[in-house]
Amino acid sequence: MKSSLAAVFLLFVFINAKAQPYVDPLQVRYTYAFRSDNSAATPFMHLWAGCDLPIKLRDKTYQLLSPFYESWRLDSADSKNVLPTVQSIAFPIGFLFPLHNEKWSMNLMPIVRWNGEKLFGENTFQFGGVAFVSYEKKPGMKFRLGMYANSDFFGLFVMPLFGTDWRINKRNYLFGLLPGRLTWEHQFTNRLYGGSTFRAITNSYRLADGKYVRIDDNQLSPYLDAYLSKHICLTLEPGYGIMRKLRTGNEKKQYITDRNWGDGLFIKLSASYRIRL
Repeated sequence: MKSSLAAVFLLFVFINAKAQPYVDPLQVRYTYAFRSDNSAATPFMHLWAGCDLPIKLRDKTYQLLSPFYESWRLDSADSKNVLPTVQSIAFPIGFLFPLHNEKWSMNLMPIVRWNGEKLFGENTFQFGGVAFVSYEKKPGMKFRLGMYANSDFFGLFVMPLFGTDWRINKRNYLFGLLPGRLTWEHQFTNRLYGGSTFRAITNSYRLADGKYVRIDDNQLSPYLDAYLSKHICLTLEPGYGIMRKLRTGNEKKQYITDRNWGDGLFIKLSASYRIRL
């Protein structure tokens, strides 16, 4: 019984650290982008699988392990396999700890990853991280400010972050860190949730010939979460990608090709083992 209570307590802490009303010890997502006749580089398929695992270090200080794997298959509207399948394995390791003022806390998350046509291949290693502070204005309302940086193959990628963790009322929740992700969630019933999500994606992958490919996508989508049981959640997420870009290069920001990837529709399907707050 004590072990169960300790596990639940850690999960609650992790929810606060990740700025969302639930934690997913295991999740798998599959995205398919539909063909666009006006673009030279759609459709694509994206697979993501990962988990969230919290570990208590000492009082009010926690380590957060969030390893994940993903792969992209990038096709051309005119011919298949315009670029090879690329993949990534990453090991984000977060640290959450309080600051002197009890309304403030800090989250540091270094990230090591290998991005490439071949995992752990030559020159596929990247290092980056996220750092942000959280301010609790009142119970159920937090604001976050921070920075993301990563040693991408096109050069150092740095982006300021701002976000919130706001329980608006009993049925509505707003959470996330922009520009990475922002989600509004509404509870319809105990088994049915829905809302809308924005995601911004920027990643680079090393190709076998030594070049790299840079992928940029901005996804806006409504979604519906259906709970088959207390912890098994299936998600349907149709959406639209905008300002997509595909770029290849040799060194830093010296791009060889710079393509409009093609705005268009996509469908995302997810399955999660989920524990809600």
